[in-house]
Amino acid sequence: MIVSFLGTKGGTGTTTMAVNVGAEARRVTDRATVVMDLKAAPGDVALFLGVRPRFTLTHLLDRLAWRDPGLMAGYLTAHACGVDVLAAGDEWGRPSARDAEGIEATLQCLRSRYEFVFVDAGSALTPTTAVALQSSDLVVLVANPDVPCLRNLQRLIDAVRLSGVSTDQLRVLLNRASEFGAVSMKQIESVLGMTIDWTVPSDYRTVAAAVTSGVPVRALRVSGLQDHIEAVARAIAGDGYEAPAFSPSTATVAPREDSGASQ
Repeated sequence: MIVSFLGTKGGTGTTTMAVNVGAEARRVTDRATVVMDLKAAPGDVALFLGVRPRFTLTHLLDRLAWRDPGLMAGYLTAHACGVDVLAAGDEWGRPSARDAEGIEATLQCLRSRYEFVFVDAGSALTPTTAVALQSSDLVVLVANPDVPCLRNLQRLIDAVRLSGVSTDQLRVLLNRASEFGAVSMKQIESVLGMTIDWTVPSDYRTVAAAVTSGVPVRALRVSGLQDHIEAVARAIAGDGYEAPAFSPSTATVAPREDSGASQ
């Protein structure tokens, strides 16, 4: 399945969610998982996982490699947690509207190779983002509990629906939910006319340490943040999976310096 994370504005945490929910889905299901960075350069997925990709999404699009699923592996970078990464390119403004066909074909190629495809779609509803959302089984809208962000969320829900995504495909994730101010969960849901599907608490210290180390938050100290991220991953993956026993000795593995397979 393809799951896209779209933020209501910059800084809501789409990369944090895509990377960590992806890593948790890989851990609890033991199924092939990839995280694709769809942000116009520079993206942050590779940075968050501490990998240095030799090839990126832009390379794949420019060389028409998406036309041949057999070439796809050469453009991916592996992380020691088991997740593969299709990193964003370095060229500003890419992917652009002219890449829409390639983005759609790339996602279908990834779907044929992976059980789970997680997409960091950033916070802009562009032609390429719209293609990704239309190709997705689930679209997770990521918001923070502040008034400007929630106002944007209401508008974004309408815009995403108009782009061709059905209400049944939409999920709402409230990130940094422990920072609630004067707006209650009940008030938010009443204004949106939708249920908040998941809440994830604020834990800047853990997230920052994970980014610095280039690992998912699961690899660091135990915190409530991990439990919430696991709950999101399990809800997305569905029933029928048993999580491996957690072992700090195996969870704190360092990221692999993998430059990607040769083309």
